Amino acid sequence: MATIDEETNIAGEAGPAAPRTTLRDPVRESEERANQARLKRLTEAFTIFDQEANNTIPSTELGTVVRSLGLVPTEGELQDVLSEMSDDSNPESIHLDRFLSVMNVLLKDRRYQGEPESKILRAFQVLDPDNNGFISEEELRNYLCKEGEPFNDEEFQDFMTIALDDESGGVCTYKEFIQNLVVEDND
Repeated sequence: MATIDEETNIAGEAGPAAPRTTLRDPVRESEERANQARLKRLTEAFTIFDQEANNTIPSTELGTVVRSLGLVPTEGELQDVLSEMSDDSNPESIHLDRFLSVMNVLLKDRRYQGEPESKILRAFQVLDPDNNGFISEEELRNYLCKEGEPFNDEEFQDFMTIALDDESGGVCTYKEFIQNLVVEDND
């Protein structure tokens, strides 16, 4: 008969209890690896813009950093992100710790993700009724500066620097352009 100090083993016999084992949690391990990869990616992007190597970047660079990570927030959304990261004692700078905290959540939640290549291609094809495979600078100016949330002159010129294909007479060959727009998601 088993005593109080003994436990019943798997076979139902009295004796010492089998040692307890802790099972691995592959979901938790996967989430932790993804989190570490995100933090590494965020730190690397931040460091590029940390010119003084003091773990801060100018708040004016936030949009560039965020977009370099493949996110495409509107200007309003970017202002919301900036307000989350801002430090009242130094509103002109963003500290790495605050950046990592906010951006890690944004990446994890997949907020401000860009559209897939196929959807962007369909949009360009709608703007190209002749199905030439390109759009002229003048057509782009009309679409981008007069419709929706219009570009200002500086934004349009920046866009055109990237969009125009010098080899094809100053037009946007949109299939090639789209390949430059789409950022692969590494998460």
